[in-house]
Amino acid sequence: MIERFPVYFAPSSDERLVSVYLPQGYDERRESYPVMYMFDGQNAFEDDSASYGRSWRLHEFLDGWCKGMIIVGLQSSQEGDRRLAEYCPYHLAPRSWEGLRGRGRATMEFIAGTLKPMIDERYRTMPQRACTGVIGGSLGALMSLYAVTAFGDVFSKAACVSPSVNMCYGQLYAQLRDTPIDPDTRVYLSWGENEARDKRTLAHMTQQNLALCNLLMARQARVLPFLQEEGRHCEEDWSRQAGEFMRFLWLE
Repeated sequence: MIERFPVYFAPSSDERLVSVYLPQGYDERRESYPVMYMFDGQNAFEDDSASYGRSWRLHEFLDGWCKGMIIVGLQSSQEGDRRLAEYCPYHLAPRSWEGLRGRGRATMEFIAGTLKPMIDERYRTMPQRACTGVIGGSLGALMSLYAVTAFGDVFSKAACVSPSVNMCYGQLYAQLRDTPIDPDTRVYLSWGENEARDKRTLAHMTQQNLALCNLLMARQARVLPFLQEEGRHCEEDWSRQAGEFMRFLWLE
């Protein structure tokens, strides 16, 4: 079952749609459930609402999975430049991305401080940190990695699928190095073999992602790096990883 409702998204002063997946039997039972918050929530479930015509179809996976979960998808801006700013945690140098002023922290403050309390009030959730995670692909994966560290008092688990880290790699690395990280933090970080235009670019992507994974593990977080064979930078291929990241984050 998927419920939808609009929210006022204060960082951009506009309205966004929230899509909430409730596990089968939610109305018949009284149990509470862990929650994962998903960036680019319009891509979480049905293809007809997805930005590029293909969603992660997470409801189909979760309907047949062994663990009851609530997934909360927050719609992103449909304008490229606005989405980039909303999903970048840092201000970029003038020579990079025309000096983008990232508003990712404001986005996370809204999710942690406004959306999560709203969800906890409306639904039977397990609100504690150990039962709260984030999911995202591309810029959403960058935000997921940022969220589970910079907002580690709220989120303990992150599925970071094909994170767009190159534009702010130095700032992200410094933040992961300098931010206290709880040892029960879990991070799934993946990238696809066919995301790179050539072997040299793939090697560079792999080196960056493994360096982030090694840093997180050195900080005592549990990390699963995953290279998807023939994986592309698209929802269709990301959806095939659901079993991998959900099992690592919630069952192992």
